[in-house]
Amino acid sequence: MKPVVCSFYIRTPAESGQFYYDRVNVGSYHGDGKLHTPQPPQVGDLLHLWDTVKRDGGTYVVLARQWLYSSYGSTNWPVLEQQPTVGPLLEVIVEPAEGVFRDQALRPDEEDGGQ
Repeated sequence: MKPVVCSFYIRTPAESGQFYYDRVNVGSYHGDGKLHTPQPPQVGDLLHLWDTVKRDGGTYVVLARQWLYSSYGSTNWPVLEQQPTVGPLLEVIVEPAEGVFRDQALRPDEEDGGQ
């Protein structure tokens, strides 16, 4: 099975009540700014993304996913091939989020520097 090719888009609110969607260019062997993986993130997952072009990143939560499968006879599934030559494409919408330790409290002995 071919890996899923994931593109990530950060959603931020616009003044109009709509949203901006900014693509994240993740580093990859393929050099296409996309994540090629057999296990794409699920809605609700927290993940860390680093944009290699903007040199910026952070923790994000997955809001939505949109799949695109190759059609027979397309560039990604040439005629006479039994299967696509590229895995399905997945657009992943994320928004900034705090990490899983966002509600961590300091222990009493840690609050004063352990003294």
